[in-house]
Amino acid sequence: MAGAVSKDSGIIGEYMEEKLKEKIREFGIKLIKENLTHGTSGNISCRINEKILITPSSIPYEKIELEDIIVVNFDGEVIEGRKNPSIETPLHLAIYKKRKDVHAIIHFHSQYALAVSSTVDSIPVFLDEIFSNIGGELKVAKYALPGSEELAQNVVEVLGDKNAVLLSNHGALSCGKNLEKAFEIAKAVEFICKIYVFASMVGKVKELPESGKEYQKDIFEMRKGF
Repeated sequence: MAGAVSKDSGIIGEYMEEKLKEKIREFGIKLIKENLTHGTSGNISCRINEKILITPSSIPYEKIELEDIIVVNFDGEVIEGRKNPSIETPLHLAIYKKRKDVHAIIHFHSQYALAVSSTVDSIPVFLDEIFSNIGGELKVAKYALPGSEELAQNVVEVLGDKNAVLLSNHGALSCGKNLEKAFEIAKAVEFICKIYVFASMVGKVKELPESGKEYQKDIFEMRKGF
């Protein structure tokens, strides 16, 4: 009986992995279609138990097959897949190790996020959407070489318990309990960066008053349960 349960658990685990691989491929194509990245830039991952599934390096999202998606353990060792995992695997692993609530991460190179990450150190809470989606000001992590442990630590430090962070001169990253949430946050980040660029062209950007921030903070905390 115990053997049968173990076998069934293995089959269920394999089924879940295949479904997550399909989701990763689906949202990779969505990133391209919604202009949230370009070419092979960026990467997507999901956590499943003590493993992560992550996009391969240097393959266009439209051409990624299920067998191209890499499975690595929490030591960064490839346990399934013949391609090279994304260069940013250390970054994804660092976030998963720090944040038990995160089960999906999207790193993307959208136009407005790239523009803002190359010019400022943070975006203050000037829109309702910033606190309710991100969890506070949208900070920019210090620059470090792609794929480096330094970059991973810079991002983890600035991300904290929020849903997104900008990477200096390098785009943005969003996270959530699943890919749907992480993608929703990615779209919100690009929207916020776009409005910030436009607002900065008009004049000085006005932050929300403290009462507005507190109200949005409550909404953010409430959404954590959904």
